[in-house]
Amino acid sequence: MSEPRGNKAANNRQSGGASLQKIGTRKRFSAWAAHHQLVAVETLIRLLRNPLGSLLTWMVIAIALTLPGALWMALDNMEQLSGRFQESGRISVYLTPGTDSRDGLALEQRISTLSGVSATDFIDADSALDDFRNNSGLQSALEFLTDNPLPAVILVEPPLDIGHEQLMALVTQLKAYQLVDSVQLDMAWVERLQAILSLAERLIWVLGILLALAILLVVGNTIRLAIAARVDEIRVVKLVGGTNAWVRRPFLYTGLWFGMVGGLLAWLLLILCWLLLHDPVGELAELYGSGFTLKPLSAGAAMILLLAAMLLGWLGAWWSVSRHLDEIEP
Repeated sequence: MSEPRGNKAANNRQSGGASLQKIGTRKRFSAWAAHHQLVAVETLIRLLRNPLGSLLTWMVIAIALTLPGALWMALDNMEQLSGRFQESGRISVYLTPGTDSRDGLALEQRISTLSGVSATDFIDADSALDDFRNNSGLQSALEFLTDNPLPAVILVEPPLDIGHEQLMALVTQLKAYQLVDSVQLDMAWVERLQAILSLAERLIWVLGILLALAILLVVGNTIRLAIAARVDEIRVVKLVGGTNAWVRRPFLYTGLWFGMVGGLLAWLLLILCWLLLHDPVGELAELYGSGFTLKPLSAGAAMILLLAAMLLGWLGAWWSVSRHLDEIEP
């Protein structure tokens, strides 16, 4: 007689033989996260065991990131000077001679509500004459004047990023007011300032892209050497069933560590540059009667720099591993 099925199942459980077990999604994710954590720590320890070689790579990445970071910091500091530059691009609205101060103030209020106007300042004729008397050195000659020859003026400051067409439309609109005698705009300063800022931004992008390519090449070459030194280990892992993702993971974390530490070193170098230049720049600005102070790289910009460094390190490692991993077969 055949043995009952229930007894067979019981005997199989008691015999201690291999059995299949279904692993849940939660356990799979826990194992995946644990392996990532283990690989991240092991790759960092491996880099620290070779401090000289790792430091050289980190410093190359840091210097490559410091150059565009310094330009970024300089452009950020130019915003403090934008107000002074903008004064050279003011629109001077000269009122007709004999305009009453109350009418001039009322016109200033109307102009301040226009689109494309950042700020306004009304200077009456008497104030203009007093200012000219104090700064021209012609006090004695002005005493012979019977009437004030200077008109009242409204200084109009457009926004720094205003377009050329919008600026010209604003000038035409100001000329149309009844009390306005003439409008003067120094377009050369406005165009010069916009060209300088545009050139600085373009220079940061171009230099950043070139140095980003340099970081990719440096990290990629370093990872290539690391792969060449571990060819036998990779073959053994593949021989026992290790997937390409499993083999690739340590090298990707190595690139990530290269980018992270390089980005932190670049941030420290930028702080050092700021500390070295802060006092001399402040003293120079004080000699010119300016309250300008050199600002360090903002926290948001520093975080972007660090994340960009990590991304470049990871991409350089991915590029190098993808090129050489398929060539290694058990």
